[in-house]
Amino acid sequence: MIVEIKPLDTLFFRDGKPFSRGEETWADGVFPPYPSVLYGALRTLFISNHAEPFSETSIKKSAEIKIKSIQYHIPYGNYLPMPLDLAEEKGKKAEKKNREGDSKEYEVLSLSLHHTKGLVSSYSCEAVLMPPNGTTVEAVENGLMHLDDLKQYLNTPETSFKIRRLEDFAQAEPKIGIGRDNFTNAASKALLYRVGMRRASEFEILINFEWPENENLLQQQSFFSKLGAENKIVTMGISLKGFNVHPNDVQLQPNRFKLYLSTPAIFENGWEPDLSKHGVQAKLVAAAVGKPVNIGGFDIKKGKPKTMYKAVPAGSVYFYETSESPESIKEKLFGKAISEKMPEQGPGEPGFADQGFGIAYIGNWEPNK
Repeated sequence: MIVEIKPLDTLFFRDGKPFSRGEETWADGVFPPYPSVLYGALRTLFISNHAEPFSETSIKKSAEIKIKSIQYHIPYGNYLPMPLDLAEEKGKKAEKKNREGDSKEYEVLSLSLHHTKGLVSSYSCEAVLMPPNGTTVEAVENGLMHLDDLKQYLNTPETSFKIRRLEDFAQAEPKIGIGRDNFTNAASKALLYRVGMRRASEFEILINFEWPENENLLQQQSFFSKLGAENKIVTMGISLKGFNVHPNDVQLQPNRFKLYLSTPAIFENGWEPDLSKHGVQAKLVAAAVGKPVNIGGFDIKKGKPKTMYKAVPAGSVYFYETSESPESIKEKLFGKAISEKMPEQGPGEPGFADQGFGIAYIGNWEPNK
């Protein structure tokens, strides 16, 4: 089933930073929301549509939901986060910048692999990613790649691609407020704050997920719901926008593959996935990994904060060499969530993979130089 979420107001989703009264005054937030937020919205949706709403049975049954993929829809089509082995040329001419700004489409360059021989570093892989000769590049914040371009990226290594920027479709709209005294209703001292809201009127979230067996589908095509830290209004409903990146879309070459993460991922080894847990034997050659993001939350049932984890951000890319067949690699990894379940996620509780963390796609890469 595919559900789409359309914001009707500004949205705010908390990041992992503390935001305590009288101590912190600036809350940036994150956008798009982490998979755990969307998973919580789906569980609430299931529980409220169950034959026994908000019963122990419906709550337990809702834990069987599994997110299969998360994509984003803007007026130009369906998108996923830009792979992080792409970067933007630094110092573009004003004419090119203006042209890209008008079209809301930006050119990025592919980074290529080079041996680390002669380099002294704590980096454990044998190759690093570098820009084309004579080119200075910079990272792209919140880049989005169209699904058709992503399929091309996974199939054939190109020198450049076109992307969109999240900020063009989900603009920052900060909110400034001040706390009030509960008794006098007057403004309280030292409680001025700023919240980083987003107005995403041209941005929709599409979630493909598995509904528990033998349960009725949604009885309404669309309805209002609350989402985010300030309970802002969105519409949720069954989507007619079909989407998919199928294993048959990629003709994987033998001996090597790249692994692209479309959602943040949590691994026991920090930034490096252990593919042997998924039945894949491969050697990690290089990686393009962004800054870690903090994944936490609050456990309503236990009445306390959840354990905070550092997650690999969406768009991270890993380069592997392997002796396994391309079909075997695709069968085990393509479109699968590869995040690992942590010890505190006990029996019957959904793991990070069930929530949609670490959804991976497999593609080709050229031999390192």
